[in-house]
Amino acid sequence: MNSVRHQILMTAEWITDYAQSIEAPVQTTNGNLIAPSTMPIIFWQAFDIPWLSKGEPLLHGTQKFSYQAPITAGMTLDCELALTSKVQKDGRQGKLTFYTHTLVCKCEGELIVTAETVLIRVGDDHDEKMHNC
Repeated sequence: MNSVRHQILMTAEWITDYAQSIEAPVQTTNGNLIAPSTMPIIFWQAFDIPWLSKGEPLLHGTQKFSYQAPITAGMTLDCELALTSKVQKDGRQGKLTFYTHTLVCKCEGELIVTAETVLIRVGDDHDEKMHNC
């Protein structure tokens, strides 16, 4: 399936700003700030995601995070965002397309976090429309 990669540098300032924005306490380990557990969801902003249309409204379905180690200030994360599933279903309001994404972030080759997110598009899938023209 489709995937994109991006390297993300975790700064203390970014962690602090995100924690304040969600009103979460800032924690530390060995003197380094720990990112709130939901922070990887904003990593998406760094990616150019070709299979999602920019500006098109999507509904947020589900989200889950699996951590092997905390994300801390000073880490450089090598992240890969992949579209792992695309399923169309008929809903009460018409067609729904469910996009399941997996974000894997590693630091120096070691797995740090895997995040799975499902986004939902209401209406016909654009790829399907293009093939029917």
